[in-house]
Amino acid sequence: MVTKELQNDEAIRRILSRTKPEMPSDDFTSRLMERIEAVPEPAKGWMIRYQWMVLLSSFAIAIFLLFFPIWTWFGFEFTPGQFLLYYAAEGFRLLSVWLGEALSHLGGMGKMMYLLPVSVAILLLVALDQSVKRPVHKTTQA
Repeated sequence: MVTKELQNDEAIRRILSRTKPEMPSDDFTSRLMERIEAVPEPAKGWMIRYQWMVLLSSFAIAIFLLFFPIWTWFGFEFTPGQFLLYYAAEGFRLLSVWLGEALSHLGGMGKMMYLLPVSVAILLLVALDQSVKRPVHKTTQA
């Protein structure tokens, strides 16, 4: 250990040797439990109380809309297969257009402008790594 740490440890030992632990009163535990029980339990929101019902009803509505699309109510004739294929193709088209525009903007930047998005990406990856990684501490026994 460093001498500064040894000095701090010795100072803490001296301070603790002068004081004695305080003893709580005899009814401390019962008073503490009464105060804890007196605190009302927070009310849960309706989405938490009925989370399975909300999930199942959302799932049922989604299945209903997949098999009976709303377009048939307005006179458009889509079968469920055509409905899914239409929106899958439309989503793929929009995604490819957006990706092409994003890449064209990225390609038009100068060499030094690549530094900003790459730096942000590296910082985000480091933050993600630090939030996921568990700290590993080696304990030494003296």
